[in-house]
Amino acid sequence: MTLIHGAMWCAVLLACVGVILWAYMNVRARRITSLLGAFRCWSRPDYHAGWTAGIGVYGVDELSWYRLVGMSFKPVYSIPRRGMEVSAPISHTADGAMVEVRLAYGEHRYEVAVERLTYNGLVSWVESGPPRRP
Repeated sequence: MTLIHGAMWCAVLLACVGVILWAYMNVRARRITSLLGAFRCWSRPDYHAGWTAGIGVYGVDELSWYRLVGMSFKPVYSIPRRGMEVSAPISHTADGAMVEVRLAYGEHRYEVAVERLTYNGLVSWVESGPPRRP
């Protein structure tokens, strides 16, 4: 086998691996977005960091956040519904369509950017949790 044929097979193999990875990540994102209670949002660890696109999912007892582009079906973080604090929305757009929200649970702090209607849903979800036991 000549060097040119070897390089060509290597390029074909890399292209196949790339297509398989792209397909896996696409199927993963579609499966997560199809979950009941899924919504598009962005998150960052603190106000100095950049935003990362992701998918939030309301569960019965917790809010989970997944990276939009990733390999794992496990959430990056989950916040228990009971005890979660949601800040007032901070609008950075002229029309107020997108808002920044700070979520807190104990010592943990998270920042997310969502559409205004999603923020309203988030607040309603937190407030309508099951009754607390005394």
